[in-house]
Amino acid sequence: TGIDAASPVATAPPYFTRQSIDDLSLEPLTIDDPFVVVALGVYRGELRRAIHAMKFRNCRWIAVRFGRNLAPAVAATNPDWRPDIVTWAPTTSRRVRLRGHDQSAIIAGALARRMRMRRVRVLRRIDNHTQTGASRARRQRGPQFVVRSGAVRGRAVLLVDDVMTTGTTLARARTALLAAGASEVRCVVIARVKARVSPQVG
Repeated sequence: TGIDAASPVATAPPYFTRQSIDDLSLEPLTIDDPFVVVALGVYRGELRRAIHAMKFRNCRWIAVRFGRNLAPAVAATNPDWRPDIVTWAPTTSRRVRLRGHDQSAIIAGALARRMRMRRVRVLRRIDNHTQTGASRARRQRGPQFVVRSGAVRGRAVLLVDDVMTTGTTLARARTALLAAGASEVRCVVIARVKARVSPQVG
């Protein structure tokens, strides 16, 4: 969430195949600040184009493919850990109405099926402020979530989102899950946005 909705250069039309999406998923990375997140890659180039097609051109099959590809990435980076449930950080109800779907829910569903696990909706978003196109300061204030505590109490949770920009969405969702009694929460995303480094003056 929280990415610029403007189309990347040279994306009309963005043709992708199953193989091309799989090729974008071959080098997962781990982010460990401020908490551990597994990502399929950095939000740039062809991966960025594919995510835009998924989010803004209603290419739901790309979300399914990315979800399937997250399963081996999770296994490779967390070899001794298996979650009890898979859930996702939901987008706003306004975004669901506009797009007709929540891409993170689709990703989580495909990931759960590949892992032979349950996808469970345990988070509900209670604000309607989108992260896409928001300023960094506004993104850092983040969304608000409530949790079905009975579904997560004492359980290890794998939390899914599409794009990690500042990490605030995942942090808020993760904090809510832990406060509701989850024993552990680990996070996965399709891509992370590298922070821009401000030029030094003087």
